[in-house]
Amino acid sequence: MDNKYGITNIPPVAKVVKNESKYWGDMVTLFDRLDVSVKLIHMNANTQSSMEYHVHKRESYYIQSGALRLGLRVGRGSNTSVILRQGDVYHIEPGLMHMRMALEDTVIIELSTTDDDSDSHIVEDGKTYKFVEN
Repeated sequence: MDNKYGITNIPPVAKVVKNESKYWGDMVTLFDRLDVSVKLIHMNANTQSSMEYHVHKRESYYIQSGALRLGLRVGRGSNTSVILRQGDVYHIEPGLMHMRMALEDTVIIELSTTDDDSDSHIVEDGKTYKFVEN
């Protein structure tokens, strides 16, 4: 492609990639391109997601509103957690087991590497699992 004089075609306006209802709220994938995915995650108060980990995917959360307890399983199966509040940023590296527990209605902006369902490994079912810290 010859861009000697700049881009000559105006890119089209796009729509969101995916809008999914979940038992804990909903998740909107705003875009997933160029190895980057951005999601807007709405979690209802007093709900939780499943505990999962990824082999390749890196995630970063920005808490736009609300409060979130992020359950983490580290080392040899030790459960711990961090509390994230409005304005906080948290990075989740591959291999870190994690689950989101909304302390109140919460909006999370998630920036991650490309989304691939085959790289989401569920460890505990969020509908039935009770997270307890060691």
